[in-house]
This record gives sequence, structure tokens and C-alpha cells, in this order.
Amino acid sequence: MNTFINYITESGISLGLLSLVYFAFLRNETFFKANRLFLLGAVVFSSLLPFLHLRIIQSGASITLNSTGQGSTMLETVTVYSTNMSGFLSQLINSNMLLVYLYFAVSAVMSFMLIFRISRIAYLVFTNPREHKDGITFVYIEEDSSPYSFLHFLFVSKKNQTHPGWEKMLAHESEHIRQGHTADVLILELISLFQWFNPFFWMLRRVIKENHEYMADRAVLQNGVPVDLYKQVLISQFIGQQFRIANNFNSSLIKSRIKMMTRIKSSKLATLRYLSGIVTILLLLVVFACEKKEVTPEPEAQKGFLNDQGVFISNLDKDPLIIIDEQLADKDAMNKLDPQNIQSINVVKNQDNQFVAQYGEKAKNGVISIQTKEGSNDARKNNIEGISVVSYGSTTPKVESTDPVFNIVEEMPEFPGGDLALRQFIAKTVKYPVSAQESGKQGKVYVNFVVEKDGSVGRVKVVRGVDPALDMEALRVVKSSPKWTPGKQRGEAVAVSYTVPINFMLQ
Repeated sequence: MNTFINYITESGISLGLLSLVYFAFLRNETFFKANRLFLLGAVVFSSLLPFLHLRIIQSGASITLNSTGQGSTMLETVTVYSTNMSGFLSQLINSNMLLVYLYFAVSAVMSFMLIFRISRIAYLVFTNPREHKDGITFVYIEEDSSPYSFLHFLFVSKKNQTHPGWEKMLAHESEHIRQGHTADVLILELISLFQWFNPFFWMLRRVIKENHEYMADRAVLQNGVPVDLYKQVLISQFIGQQFRIANNFNSSLIKSRIKMMTRIKSSKLATLRYLSGIVTILLLLVVFACEKKEVTPEPEAQKGFLNDQGVFISNLDKDPLIIIDEQLADKDAMNKLDPQNIQSINVVKNQDNQFVAQYGEKAKNGVISIQTKEGSNDARKNNIEGISVVSYGSTTPKVESTDPVFNIVEEMPEFPGGDLALRQFIAKTVKYPVSAQESGKQGKVYVNFVVEKDGSVGRVKVVRGVDPALDMEALRVVKSSPKWTPGKQRGEAVAVSYTVPINFMLQ
């Protein structure tokens, strides 16, 4: 639903701004070819803009992660966009799915109508006499209508070939064919299936066809036809049946076409006006399509090695290893202990102490081993699992649970459906908190979790937060993950650590 709302909003804003640029700066200019490119590009660009996501690399220092997630597998960032638009449209669509069904129903009807019109033209081509001249196929039809063209076919009524100015009408339609205007028309018809709700699209669609007429008129006049004679043909032409999808010698634009014929050609300096369109497109890209991608150096906390059990041990110089009741802990957990509950404290400074074999190189910096009295709060209630935010240079070591946590194993855990399914699950499940939208909060929340032996997701924590509301939402979504296929090491299921960045972005 959010994607649908974003599409309507972004494409509508883009078409509106580019329409404003055209009517304010370009419509009265005689650069018809340039206007054709600008108008068609504006429609295509606005229709594709909601699907564009350009990553901008942002270098520089940043907060690094140092917690239970150190050395864990970093998953690809999942970006979640808010629906923070002028509120009413979002609430209206979210509260009434009938509008969504109506959108697709109208698109389906328009698709059928487009296929019908093309089929009708194809029928006329194959059921009427044809004649090929100078790269144009003339189709002689029985209908009483003015000439019209589609692709390289020029449809000519057998009844009106004696009409005054007939040759000028044929010359006009021939120019539509030579300049490939049908391709523009078909592109517009296809885009209308998705943009039918947008009034700016229909406005640009009309001026694109208007510009086609200007281009064909200019080509006819440049071939030596007097302006006054051509004006008379426009005024006295006979208009009959016509197909909307085809180019037609259309009388509805006669007034504006006659006015444009006599307009003085724009100066070359006027081409600078197109810079306004380029600037507008760039601004739209920056606002709607660009995403910041942070590039951070490898944090010191992640430098280390895997011990024999596959557990990551970091090399943090001069930081002693803290063990409470034979479990790894941190300084914060040690400071929380009630001194009256401490039975003994053993400080080991020798680098060759007995803990090196069990805990690796980290123990060479010294060990503080604390044993609490029986019946007191154990270390599990005081260790790092209660800490959600850490910063660069933290002395927090990796926390061990009852089951050792691996970071890289022979068979890594797999989310049902794979990595893409995981990103889709997070993107669909996250609900951008309204309070964060109203306060303008956005940013990247890093969530560390462990895929346990049974495939469940546990030990979920925020290792780098942005805002309490965003942090809580990220935790909620990760905790709601379905079971994974657990990882395996030497054929046995093991617990594996992951970190996923969830990027909350305001629209």
C-alpha cells in the first residue's frame, strides 16, 4: 500500500512541477523538436521516478558497532520510507481499499480500449486496398473522414480526394509519419494506463500532440507551401470520423496552429530556458530518488579471530576480560553488582593464565573473575544483553550464551525464501512510527540478533539506535521474524549472529 501511495504522490508532484516549467518558460518558444523531447521526457521521467533509488556514497567517520554483534554477518540495508505526505490522501487510501481496486479496474478498461483501437486500425489495414509510395503505405478506406496516420500507414478516404487542399492534408499527415510521432502517441497511451488519475498527465499529453501539429505544419511550410494558402486549408478542411490513437489533420487546434505559424522564431538565447527543466529534474532526483549509503572503515572492534569453537574474539588492547559466575560480561554489568552479593574477586594479570586456552587472546590482557554468592542475581541478568546502544571504542566483549554463537559457519542459516524474502518481510512489516514522522526523525537502526539452533530468532538488541520509537519498531519487526533454517557447523545445528541495518527515511 505504501508503494502505491508513493507512486501516486511522487509521479504527481513531478508531473506538476515539469508542467509548470513548460507552461511558464517553454510553451511559446518555437523550438518544437526540443519541446517534443522535453515533454515526452517529462512524462516518462515522472512515471519512472518512484521506482528510482540512487545511492550516494557518504564517506567520513561514523559510529561503529561493538557489542554482541561484533564480527557478525552484516546483512544488506533495508530502507523503509514513510508515508508522510499531506496526510489526507494517505489516510483515505489506507482506509478504503476500494480506491485501489478502482485504480486497477480503470487501468484494465483502458487497456482493453487501447487493444480494441489498435485492432480496429489493423483491421482497416488488412481489409482495404493499399499502395506504397516513398516509404508510406496509403490505405484507401470507405469512411468519410479526413486523412489520418498511424505508424507508416496513411489512411485516405476514397470520398474526399477532391476536397480543396487535399494534397496539403496528405503532406501534413506524411510529416507525422516521417517524424515518427506515432511512437510518442503509443508511449503516451501506455503511460496513461498507469497515470490516468493524474490531471497533469492529460495536460502534458494534449500539449505533446499539439506540438506534433506544430512540427508537421512547419515541415509543410518549409516545403514551399504559402502560409496564407495553408491557413485557408486549415479553416476549410472537412472533419469526419477519426481514431483518437492515430495522428489526424485535427481542426481543434486550428487557432493555436495558425498563431504559431506566424510567430517569430525564438532566439538561440532562449534555449537557456531549458535549464529550468534540467534543474527541476535534478531536484526531483535529489528529493525522491537519492539514498545515502554510508561507507565506514572496518571498526577496530571487528578485528580479531575465530577460536576453535568458531566464536569471534576481538583484539582490544589493554582491556581486561571480565567474567561473572563463569560467564563473559562487561564493565557495566560488573558495576551493577551489589558488593554484598560478591563472594570472591580474582584478578589474573599473567598473560599465560589459564583463561587464555578457554577464551583466547583477549584473556592475555588480564582477567577479572567474579563469583557471586549463591542465590544472588546471576550474571545473565546483569550482562551486556541488557545494553542496547554502544559506541566506538567500547570495551564490551562478545557475550556468550549457553550455546556458543558463531559468526561464519559451513552452512549459514537461511530465511524462508532467501535474502530477498527477508528484505521484503522487513520492508512490509515495518510501520514507520507516526511520532517519528511528526518529529522528523529518520536514520539507520542496527539490530543484532541470533538465529538459534532451532531456527528461532533470539537475543535481539539494538546495537546502534536513532530514536526510541524507531528503535522499538526495528526490534519488534526482527523479533517477529519466522523461523529460519538453522546454520550448521560440522553437521550440527549452531547459533549464528547477524546484524541488519534498517534505514528509516522520511519522504
